Amino acid sequence: MKQKKIAAGIDDLLGDAKKKGSEIWMNIKSAGKEKLKDGIQNLNDALPEIEAAGFILVRLDVDIALLPRLFARFKQIHEITSEERESILKKTKKNKFINFILIGLFKAADIKNEISIDNIDLKEIELEIGLTPSAKLIFRREERLALMEKLDEPLSLNSPIEKD
Repeated sequence: MKQKKIAAGIDDLLGDAKKKGSEIWMNIKSAGKEKLKDGIQNLNDALPEIEAAGFILVRLDVDIALLPRLFARFKQIHEITSEERESILKKTKKNKFINFILIGLFKAADIKNEISIDNIDLKEIELEIGLTPSAKLIFRREERLALMEKLDEPLSLNSPIEKD
């Protein structure tokens, strides 16, 4: 009899924990979804300043997880003077989101000038926007990439196969 009461008590406790865990999970999912939506909207709102700073957004990846993240890839289309940089940063100082992105892009662009890798150029800058923000510099050798893409093209039945 006593064991049945203990088992019933444990079942009740586990049921309550399961309900509470489910509630917490739903809150986390909802908050994560809102954070993603806010981040995407903030990024969209920042595009004019980003373009004025000499960069364009070329790709956006959204990581839907317990801790959601955005991976925004930018390409530098032109360089601006240090005075123009200071002016844009001063103008956007109150908006931490835009300011963070611009500082990350400027730092990455500066590093590009300090790194020299034979025949490889900085093509894109990827900013991870999430709990632990980071910047990734993406260098590519364009002619090798073009060759690899050509090799990946499917052969048609009419195309000759070259032999070495």
